[in-house]
Amino acid sequence: MKKVLMAAAAAAMVCGLSAPASAAVLTFEGQANTIYNAPIVRLDFEIGNVPGDEQHFHEIDSTQFGLASNGTGVLLNDRDSRIFLRAFDLSDFFLTSFDIAAAFGNSPGTSFSVTGFLNGVQTGQVNGSLGQFATFSGASLGTVDYVVFDGSGGGGGFELDNIAVNESIGAIPEPSTWAMMLLGFGAMGAMIRRRSAVTA
Repeated sequence: MKKVLMAAAAAAMVCGLSAPASAAVLTFEGQANTIYNAPIVRLDFEIGNVPGDEQHFHEIDSTQFGLASNGTGVLLNDRDSRIFLRAFDLSDFFLTSFDIAAAFGNSPGTSFSVTGFLNGVQTGQVNGSLGQFATFSGASLGTVDYVVFDGSGGGGGFELDNIAVNESIGAIPEPSTWAMMLLGFGAMGAMIRRRSAVTA
């Protein structure tokens, strides 16, 4: 019985204190060519043109119109404007990785920058050249609450796909986390009471 209580306490404490972050990959499938003039929401993340920039981007099949192709749907920014990404509830997150390409045939840019922000302060920047689709890490941006993708050179156009994000673990545990922690403390208390009864 003692071993069972110890195992329950350990498991509950570990589960309560190390709840995994929520991971997601944002893709842009199922749209032949949809034009947006306002932000969209995908998997609890908001995506759109930065306020003040021209509000115009697409979800589109990458096999159309001479685009750089990865064989699936993509987000096409065919203007010299920027694309932002943020959690819909404005929480912190990590940009794990992203696929990016030049918007061939649609005002393509020649280079890109991806800038991370946390509470309005820049956290870092990833820079690279635009061509066919390539995967880049966003790990160097650290914890962010707002990310800006920007193409430059030529017409500034670029394509995005497979944006991998990881929501940050908050400082305040969720109700389920509190329940697991209380279960762990209860199991530890039961062990102490049993030990006291045996030694008395």
